[in-house]
Amino acid sequence: MNTSEWFAFAAILVAALSALYARWAWSEAHKANKISLHGHKKEIYDAFFELKMHMEQEEDLAERDHIHKFYYGSRNARFYFCEKIADKLQNYFDQCFYIADLNSTKITQEQRFDLMDKVKVAKALSVEIEKLISEDIKLSD
Repeated sequence: MNTSEWFAFAAILVAALSALYARWAWSEAHKANKISLHGHKKEIYDAFFELKMHMEQEEDLAERDHIHKFYYGSRNARFYFCEKIADKLQNYFDQCFYIADLNSTKITQEQRFDLMDKVKVAKALSVEIEKLISEDIKLSD
C-alpha cells in the first residue's frame, strides 16, 4: 500500500467515525428535546390538576383568582399537546371561568341551576382531559 492509499483509508475511517458521532449527537439532541417537551407538558398538567382540585373542592363556589392561574396553561397547551387536548383544556378553562364569574355576582335560582350544570360539565371534562393527557405522556415516552 502506498501513501495515497493510506490517506484514502484514513479519510474513510474519519468519515465513518464522523457519521457515528453525528448519529450519537442527533440521538442525544432528540432525547433532550423529549425531556424539554415533557417538562412543558408537566407544567401544564400541574396547573390543570391544581385547577381541577380547586373545582372539586369548591364546585359552584369557585374563585376567579384560582381560575386565572390556569390562563397561560390553557393557552400554551396548543404548543405542546395535540389540538384535541388543547381544545379540551381551553374549554375546561372557559367552563371554570364562567362558573367563577357567575358565582362572583348575585344570582337567581335559575342561574344557580345553570351553574350546577356547568359544574357537572366541567367535572366530566376534567376526567376526560386527565385520561387524554396520561395517554399522551405514555405515548411520548
